[in-house]
Amino acid sequence: MTNNTRRLWVLNGSPAQLFNRVSSIVQQQPGDWLTVTAQTNLPIAIKNHIQPNQSKSLLGQEFKHAIFDATEGFNLDAFAMLAGTLVRDSVLILFLPDDFANWVDQDSIRWNESPIPIGVPNFVHHLQQILLEFTTKQPQIFAPLHDKQCDLTEQQYVLEQLLQSNNRLNIVIAKRGRGKSALAGQFTHHHNCWVTAPNKNALTTFFQFAKQETPFYAPDQLIEMSEYPSFEWLIIDEAAMIPVPMLEQLLQLAPKVLLTTTVEGYEGTGQGFLLKLLNNQTTKRFYLNTPIRWQDNDQLEQFSDKLLLNGVMTIKSQTNEQTIAYSLTERADIETLKSIYYLLKKAHYQTTLVDLRRLFDAQNLMVWQAKKSDQLIAAAITIDEGKLSDELIDAVWKGTRRPKGNLVAQSLVAHAGEKLAAKLKSVRINRIAVIEPYRRQQIAKQLIELIYQQAMKNNNDFVSVSFAYSEHNYQFWQACGFILVHIASHKQANSGSYSMMAIKPITQQGHELCQRLVQNLKRNGYWLNVIIDLPFSQLITIDHQQTLTPQDYQELQGFCYYHRPFEASYPALCRLEKISKMSLLTELLQSNRSGLTNQLTSRNEMIQAIKQEVKTWFENQHI
Repeated sequence: MTNNTRRLWVLNGSPAQLFNRVSSIVQQQPGDWLTVTAQTNLPIAIKNHIQPNQSKSLLGQEFKHAIFDATEGFNLDAFAMLAGTLVRDSVLILFLPDDFANWVDQDSIRWNESPIPIGVPNFVHHLQQILLEFTTKQPQIFAPLHDKQCDLTEQQYVLEQLLQSNNRLNIVIAKRGRGKSALAGQFTHHHNCWVTAPNKNALTTFFQFAKQETPFYAPDQLIEMSEYPSFEWLIIDEAAMIPVPMLEQLLQLAPKVLLTTTVEGYEGTGQGFLLKLLNNQTTKRFYLNTPIRWQDNDQLEQFSDKLLLNGVMTIKSQTNEQTIAYSLTERADIETLKSIYYLLKKAHYQTTLVDLRRLFDAQNLMVWQAKKSDQLIAAAITIDEGKLSDELIDAVWKGTRRPKGNLVAQSLVAHAGEKLAAKLKSVRINRIAVIEPYRRQQIAKQLIELIYQQAMKNNNDFVSVSFAYSEHNYQFWQACGFILVHIASHKQANSGSYSMMAIKPITQQGHELCQRLVQNLKRNGYWLNVIIDLPFSQLITIDHQQTLTPQDYQELQGFCYYHRPFEASYPALCRLEKISKMSLLTELLQSNRSGLTNQLTSRNEMIQAIKQEVKTWFENQHI
């Protein structure tokens, strides 16, 4: 039997040198030669090329031979998407820089909280170790373009099992290249189906196998439809890429649902889908293990799995030993960082390849762990924030700048109007996770206490956290001593929940900041209670004193003279409208409370008109 594995060929050099070197090969060897590169000045031979940030357009397609240019930046998401499209016998040529010693990764601008690219020594070490295991010499033979016969026994068996399922919710789970989209397409020949997916272009394979008249609807289009013609099944392809709240709505629309999803690589880990959405629902799960786009034990898939840390960690059985060791992880301890990534994938519903890059090399980041014997059982990631310049803080408050990083510190300036939050020095808890057998044992609480003690030693003013609201989440952070200081006015797209911010003050200034934010939230809660679907009475004590204060005047000036958003200024505008009737302001506030749309062609136009109304009011006040 011939070895028709896909192969990896690694070349080092500058982009110009490498593209010139492979041009003759691309011209001589038949294939698609899809190229992912940030370069724009390319040789004529490189005809089929896209930027790394366009790689999602590749989903659902198949190609023969490709080039991935990582000489200036290594976008792991783009690499995962490209590798998954390549059919058997393909060669992936990976361009890498000549020398990693002083290399800075342009991709770090995506995930490091800085506008300047940084060196990534941990990722480079990880990459180089894996490259040592794989052949990097030029392949002697480029296989000709022709179809190979695939063993479809497993896919046929799963299709038969699926057709016999009486469950309302059914899910096909597989790594890429296993034929799940083809299987879903074949399913449409047996039932009356509709199909939806995050991107219709990703359904190329599905429609090659589907019944020709199978209708496609975008997820948001389906949700907004008021009437549904009769259909038996809704097929949701690449389900893990759709935000959880949207998925929850889609699941209610059809008598039966078939979901297909990849749980590794470009979709993140898919754990949000499996952990959060399906945990409390009766589902029948089907798994595809045998690849059909390439052969089993494929070299490129093995390389990708090791590079992307695909797979899950092994959890040892609990020991009787009760001692748990809590510690700060050394940033150069790559093996522990890998273990922590596996833990986050297993325990957290939103872990992606960006988290892997951040965990390896991001600046201003600390990684914490809890171990029982040799078993890693919990981890946390914290990020340093604050100490911004007065000039930058003022620009953030005015709405003219929003640089990367400082999520809580900047949000409290931009949305809660409190400039001191970004002036003070703070630590934000970015992630915390405990694996299932060890939950509800106060381990996360102990880890947070260690973080708090270290923050005190490092002269921080407070520790902060931003989290998606649920009663359990809120009670947990409250039990850890955190005080609620801000509630977002809109639900997050990815979680379907309201985002909350809480802080645990350390210094006197930290306590004063916390007190001001709490008082402000109590006053604003009087108005937010009407438009936000949360149990406010259980969260805060609402302040019914609603006269305009100097802070309100400042907020209103920020709204009408600068670019402070309507949502941030909403409570102050409500207080203004209460004492000074303004026709447009009254109309918008009433429509906001009732959820109705206003009569002007654009809400933005109306807000601009209201800004003028408020300016006129200020002029009449001689302020």
